[in-house]
Amino acid sequence: MNYSMTAENRGGSFIDPVDALNAPEIQELGELAVTKFRERSILYDPECKMPEANIQDLFERGWLTATISKKWGGKGSNLDTDDPASYLQAIRMTARGCGSTAHCLQANIHNNWILDVLGTDDQHERYIKPQMEKPVMVTGIGSEPNRRHMYIMTTKAKPLDDGGYIVNGVKNYATNAPMIIVAIAFASVEGIEHWADNHLMTLIEPGQEGVEIDHDWYRPMGMRSAVSSLVTLTNAHVPKENILGVPGIYPRQRWQGKYHLGFAANYLGVAEGVYQWFRDYIVKKGKAKDPIVLLRAGEMKIQLQNAESTFHDAIRSWKTKSVVESELLSMAAKFTTARAALDVCEKVTMASGSTALFDEFPLGRAIANVQTHIQHAGHDRTAQIIGQSELGEEFDSTMQR
Repeated sequence: MNYSMTAENRGGSFIDPVDALNAPEIQELGELAVTKFRERSILYDPECKMPEANIQDLFERGWLTATISKKWGGKGSNLDTDDPASYLQAIRMTARGCGSTAHCLQANIHNNWILDVLGTDDQHERYIKPQMEKPVMVTGIGSEPNRRHMYIMTTKAKPLDDGGYIVNGVKNYATNAPMIIVAIAFASVEGIEHWADNHLMTLIEPGQEGVEIDHDWYRPMGMRSAVSSLVTLTNAHVPKENILGVPGIYPRQRWQGKYHLGFAANYLGVAEGVYQWFRDYIVKKGKAKDPIVLLRAGEMKIQLQNAESTFHDAIRSWKTKSVVESELLSMAAKFTTARAALDVCEKVTMASGSTALFDEFPLGRAIANVQTHIQHAGHDRTAQIIGQSELGEEFDSTMQR
């Protein structure tokens, strides 16, 4: 249904997440994910290779550019439009078959969203338009080996008289790096003290002078085909035309808070994919009448329904509540779906037995993916921030860490 807006609502009528979920293109993506994406993950994961065939399928269906405005050929789905749900349901459906591919999608469409909104016409021509023609990708690199605060960067940008910068630092977890057309690399502007004023987004191109990308660095337990490379910037010259927005705009416009639900979509999708696989597996094993198995199945179904409800309510809140309320609800959804994913993986393992963990089945990869991916979204910190908001303490609901 289309929700009608009250005086509190911020965005007019919008596509409800349930309607987005039931759309034929989302359902088709879900079927593709649990067949082709899941099958291919057996090949990609051991060697930490980008899931290129999956990326191609997502490109052909327009999902890689889902958050980009329709003006540029995207689907125009993001929390700021009348379709706040489709891009999130696409991440969710993809994760049912392959959590790594879902994160590649998640990172790409999050960064495309900000590139579309804050980019200049010239940047759109150089970095968005080519994405409509072939499956090249975008990454955002905030993470650093020694970072202690989400917005305080050890990577430094020295201002030049012509409006450009010289950038030095080491960035890690550059998801999609082997396939990127550009990276949005965060840095701190030298000579400006507070992160709300010095946080800078630079557009770094692969192959430019002073940029070294190490794909072999990435060898995690899980999320192995969501290749997230190490990037070293050594006196990298970033001209004025490759600066995204202005210093401080990323934290001041609260962009990080818009990304909580992308993680929630991934966690929920992985959990649902494991549970759906478990139902078929356990029936084929002839264990469906076992009282303990029945109990576990019921527990998992209830938890997944609760997680889905929290997820959908958080999406709706971006059209019906204040920004901070929406951020907090999104954080709650992120925490709830992560907990559901952890619990479902554990219960499926206990109910299914050790053979279910063989490489030919998706369970082992899902467990590794969930355990790895949750580390990037500040699971404990999420609950702590919600606690701060409840007990009258100062908090920042854009934070992941």
